[in-house]
Amino acid sequence: MNRIVSALIALLHLFSVSCQRKDLLDPHDHHNLVINAHFDDEALSQLQSLKSGYAKNGEPRSTSYILYEKNSGKIAYKGSFEGLRGGMYVEEGMYDILLYTTDFNEYDANFFRGMDDPLTAETHTRQTPLSQGPRNDVTEMYMVEPDPTFSVLYEDVPVLAGYEDQVVDVELVQKSFKYYLTIKARGLHQIHTATMNISGMYTTAFLTHEDHRMNEAGIQTLDLQIIKSRSPEADLGEGELYGEFWAFGPNQREDITHSIMLQFINGEVITMKLKEDLTGQIKALTRGGEIIVTEELEIKGPGGGFQPGVGDWDKPTDVEIII
Repeated sequence: MNRIVSALIALLHLFSVSCQRKDLLDPHDHHNLVINAHFDDEALSQLQSLKSGYAKNGEPRSTSYILYEKNSGKIAYKGSFEGLRGGMYVEEGMYDILLYTTDFNEYDANFFRGMDDPLTAETHTRQTPLSQGPRNDVTEMYMVEPDPTFSVLYEDVPVLAGYEDQVVDVELVQKSFKYYLTIKARGLHQIHTATMNISGMYTTAFLTHEDHRMNEAGIQTLDLQIIKSRSPEADLGEGELYGEFWAFGPNQREDITHSIMLQFINGEVITMKLKEDLTGQIKALTRGGEIIVTEELEIKGPGGGFQPGVGDWDKPTDVEIII
C-alpha cells in the first residue's frame, strides 16, 4: 500500500514539474500585449450595408498584425487574430505595430506587397494593363474591386516584461470606400444583364500613409441591378439601373478623367457611354458616396432594338397547317 501511495506522489510531483517547465519554456500560452481595434462611425455606416454573411456585426473575420522592432526596423512578430481584439506574447522592447484587415468576404480580393517596411506596405487587387500601353505617362488597367480595407500604423509602443496585459486601443483608418449610383433608363424590357465600367480610380492603397500611385488609373467593372418600374403610368421598360462598389478612391490627377461605360446583353451586346461629365463630381468623392447621374438613357439596339433572347419568346401556340 505504501508503495502505491509513494508511486502516486511521485507521479503527481513529476506532472507538477512538467507543467511548470512547459509554463516557462512555452510563453506563448500567455499574452502580455492585447490589441483592441475599432472603426469610426463613417466606416461602420458603410460596413453595415455589406451583403456578405461572413462579416459579423460589421467586424472582419480576422485582423492581421506585424510588429517591427523600433531600433532595427526588422519584423519581430506577425500573425492574425479573430475579429478586432486579440492578445499575443511579445518580448520586452519598443515596437511599431501595423494592423490591417480586408477579411470581410469568403474569398479575399486584396493582395499585399512591400510589407518588410511600413512605408512601402501596400494593398492591391488583380490587375490587367490595357494593351495600348501607357498614355501621357499613365498606365490604365482593369482591376478587380477591392474588399473593404482598413489599416493603421501605431508607433513607439513600449512592451514591458512580465505577463500582465498591456492593452493598446487603436482606430483603424479606412483605405477603400463604398460608392453607389442610380441611372434612369428606358428600354429595360429589352435587356437581360447590365454591367458598368468606371475609369480613373486609384489602383492601390498604401497602408501607413495617404500616398497613391498617381501614374496608374484603374477601370473597375460591376454588375448593375435592373429595376423595372411598377408604376401603372410608367412606359414599358422604364425603370432604373443601380450599382454599388468599393474602391480605393478617384485618382486626383487633373489630366485623369472619369467616365462611365455601360454594356447591355440580350442576344446582342450594346455599349453606351454616359455623355454627362462626371469627372468633377467623382473626384470630390474621395471617401465614397453617391455618384449622382442626371442623364436618362434610352436603350436601343442596332436597327432600333435588340434581337430577342429565348426568354422573350411568346408561349407556343398550336396552329393547324392545311396540306
